Amino acid sequence: MRSKPGWLAVAMAVVMGLMSGMAVAQRYPARSIRLIVPYDAGGPTDVIARGAAQRIAEGLGGAVVVENRPGAGTILGAELVAKSAPDGYTLFLTTGTAVSINQHMFKKLPYNPEKDFVPIGMLGASPYGLFAHPSVPGNSLKEMLVHAKANPGKLNVGLGGAGTPPHFALQMLEMASGASFTGVMYKGTAPALGDLLDARIQMILTSPVSMLPHVKSGKLKALAITSAARFQQMPDVPAVSEIYPGFEAQSWNAIVAPAGTPREIIDRINAEIQKFTNDPVTREKMLIMGMVLEGGTPEQLAAYIKVETARWGALIKKLGLTLQ
Repeated sequence: MRSKPGWLAVAMAVVMGLMSGMAVAQRYPARSIRLIVPYDAGGPTDVIARGAAQRIAEGLGGAVVVENRPGAGTILGAELVAKSAPDGYTLFLTTGTAVSINQHMFKKLPYNPEKDFVPIGMLGASPYGLFAHPSVPGNSLKEMLVHAKANPGKLNVGLGGAGTPPHFALQMLEMASGASFTGVMYKGTAPALGDLLDARIQMILTSPVSMLPHVKSGKLKALAITSAARFQQMPDVPAVSEIYPGFEAQSWNAIVAPAGTPREIIDRINAEIQKFTNDPVTREKMLIMGMVLEGGTPEQLAAYIKVETARWGALIKKLGLTLQ
């Protein structure tokens, strides 16, 4: 009996593999999907996670359960997903901290951000805003920086902790402008805001939405936004990039899965993410919370993560920062 030509055997193997993948995708989901969120319930990341989970569940015809696994700067949640089966039943609501920053801040991680995850889709991004007490000289970023350069280290800036994106954003501003500030670390926005309103510190770098009422009342001055473009909720406030081209620092959320998850499943989830991020009502709701929905393909998310990883890696190396 003559054996089949080698090329035919290879072709048949490819076809069988494709058919097997399609069969898996057609049966998916056969049980509940877990969406792991590396933060406490109730915060902005948790809110967008639950909105996306509902959209994915409706589109796929199954249940998507959000599980909050906070701790160790997103490491606990990331490790759980990285070590889960690549079958589409465990997803990760990631941030830049988990996949772009931690690998540069920690000498050793229990997961590999580049090898253990496969991108599915971007959800959105939130810029930071630089706000000042009325007593700070100058009504614009340029004017404030003139004062800061003349008084190095005299302006105290409230931050949400060392090694966080706002902390890095302040470092980036110092490097770009030549000015120097004193970062004051807080466990949350509320205590930092209280000290700012009482003039115990002079500025704060945080989510702009929570500062809006205080800007409108005249209790604070809005100096700049850290996203590449102006923030829709504050169109009169310039972006730092208008003075220093290329400047960008923001938090972002995306969904990834364990490496090896079938492409057919990734594409199905991505399609639902696109519906979520393109829905006008959802976009408006998230904008009120300070989140600009973006969407995009898995390839676009992969490219974005690569850029972010390089950006923060270069900065952290230059600053010599490390947590262990």
